[in-house]
Amino acid sequence: MFLPTFVVSLGFLLYASAEGILFAFFLYWSFIIANGAYYHLKCKGRSANRPVSEYPMISIIMPVKNEEKTLPFSIDSIIKNDYPKDKMEIIIVEDGSVDKTYDVAKNYERLYPGLVKVYKLESNDKGKAGALNFGAKMATSGILVFVDADTRIGQDYLKRAATKFLAGNRVLVGLTGVKNRKRNWLSFMVSLESDLTNYIIRGSEKLGLPSPTVGYSLVMDKSILEKVGGFRKSLTEDVELWARLVMSKVKIGSFEGVVYIEPPATIADFFKQRLRWYKGYIDTLDLYFKVPREKRTFHMEMYLAMPLFGALSTLLSIGFSLLKSLYLLYSIAGFTLDYVGVAIIILIYLKYFYRENIDSLKVKYSMLGYMYFILMSLSTIVALFSKVLGVEIKWHRKPR
Repeated sequence: MFLPTFVVSLGFLLYASAEGILFAFFLYWSFIIANGAYYHLKCKGRSANRPVSEYPMISIIMPVKNEEKTLPFSIDSIIKNDYPKDKMEIIIVEDGSVDKTYDVAKNYERLYPGLVKVYKLESNDKGKAGALNFGAKMATSGILVFVDADTRIGQDYLKRAATKFLAGNRVLVGLTGVKNRKRNWLSFMVSLESDLTNYIIRGSEKLGLPSPTVGYSLVMDKSILEKVGGFRKSLTEDVELWARLVMSKVKIGSFEGVVYIEPPATIADFFKQRLRWYKGYIDTLDLYFKVPREKRTFHMEMYLAMPLFGALSTLLSIGFSLLKSLYLLYSIAGFTLDYVGVAIIILIYLKYFYRENIDSLKVKYSMLGYMYFILMSLSTIVALFSKVLGVEIKWHRKPR
């Protein structure tokens, strides 16, 4: 009887210690998110047309590969933007497509000579990082705007970016919106997660911390990109670049321009996407955790470790249920509270932040919210095992 009691006691001790760490982690990010939500709502709808005597020349860089279906929508959103056309260039870098992506891009180059410039990456430095660096090299402007070929920028995105850049911010990240938000429960949850990401970006800036970057909405001074060594090959080249910017003490801010993304179509696509993302986070954390402590920041470490804390939360929940397996009703009650609690939080958010009426569809989607976090945690756990076992994870492109 002594051994089981000792094991159970040790289990509860470890559980309590892990819960304490998790509580500190969630408290840290809750404070940032709360500041970001307040700041975001306060600034929402603010005009981008602040006094600017003359908008600067900007270079919009778009790496493309097998994007023939989505590329026209992305280019059109840039061309139809309200930024002066004589003050911008769209640099498209094609990287080994097997479909008609290159032909589609060249057609736009013929339609808009001087505005759209298409390059085919022929060097050995292939991959998205290589395409981004090549595009930056070809840029004639010192202001670089990086976007993806499966996104669409908001009507005033470029003016907002230029206005904030001229105010002295040399590295900026824009906000994220989701297309087809109400298509299904998955796109619904991706949109809510994007809101949290926006609040983290805004809250970090408000508190004087570096805003996390997203590769499909990044504005940079060309000289800074060159100074830190450009993009490097990674599953998440934007996160890896962000870590180096932070360690180089570069100030990273945000602006209110929105880029609209297309969420994964299926659960399988979502899982593969997050598996790549979280493996990239883990790789970056492992790489830069080895540098001297004075070069790293607590905020940087907390952000890179975010997927791991989410996975830890799920493992603790499962482990606690197993530990209390003799009390089946207790376990069921605890799981039900978690499940319903997440749904209630989502519904409250929709009611008071989106000002939306709560209908049966939103209730249905919200009730699946807990499963969304389980999926995220499982992808992190698989990514962690792949890191430990040395299993390679390849880039997964979601179906168009």
